[in-house]
Amino acid sequence: MFVLIFLASCREREMVTLPVLADYESAANGTVRKNLKIGLSPGPYGDMYLDLIQPLLAPLGYTAELIYYNDFIRPNLALAEGGVDLNMFQHYRYLNNFKMEHDLSLTAITEIPTASMGIFSRRFRTIGALRNGAVATIPDDSTNRSRALRVLDAAKIITLNPSIDMARADMGDIISNPLNIRFVQLEAQRLVESLGTNDFSVINGNFAISGGLNFSDALYVEALAESYYNVIAVRTEDLTEQFVRDIIAAVRSERYVSMVTEPGGKYAGFPRPRYFLGMTR
Repeated sequence: MFVLIFLASCREREMVTLPVLADYESAANGTVRKNLKIGLSPGPYGDMYLDLIQPLLAPLGYTAELIYYNDFIRPNLALAEGGVDLNMFQHYRYLNNFKMEHDLSLTAITEIPTASMGIFSRRFRTIGALRNGAVATIPDDSTNRSRALRVLDAAKIITLNPSIDMARADMGDIISNPLNIRFVQLEAQRLVESLGTNDFSVINGNFAISGGLNFSDALYVEALAESYYNVIAVRTEDLTEQFVRDIIAAVRSERYVSMVTEPGGKYAGFPRPRYFLGMTR
């Protein structure tokens, strides 16, 4: 039994399927995997695992080994090849596209609080100050490029064709670019560095945070669409493993929610998954 969750955001709609505890009516049999290897990219999610999830799993005998990768590609390949047991760095849409493009059997098991994408600049303090012909850097992978274009559209820097599928927006879908912005596409992990030589950049939240950027200084902060919440992913063949059940139970627990939402806490400002609704006061 799987729960179908319908997501609607702006001009797009997507159906996302995530397991819930009801999918595990009896605990997995056999040896329980306790020494978990977690694949990550730079950003806040390694700390999030250690701060919020590991304390809930430790009493059950779990240990965590964090393995960092400097891009968005290797964490999924490592997961598929058995180098890590789960990863925690990407949003649902990126995972879904990546696994289809590379023919990988990976599954998202739960959403987590997620840092938004933002528009940052070291040369301009407001969008209104952007000059004609400014150079902007955006991610070069298709899913995050589409996301960045949607952020620029929402910030009214460009206008996208309203008749397209916004989930697949690309450069050719820009119908208005009044400032004649020139776009440079770079690997997501290079976007913070690019601020030194370009006018502004649209940067994924994890790389913005790991690069020392402050969202209070951003020219614009994305209103996060549900399909861009980050997820914990595992190999599909491991969905019946006890550690998957225990992770889902941990992140759906009242203690986890209370730690995330603690006023003034490290993650209090992160947009929150849908399941938080009804669990917070």
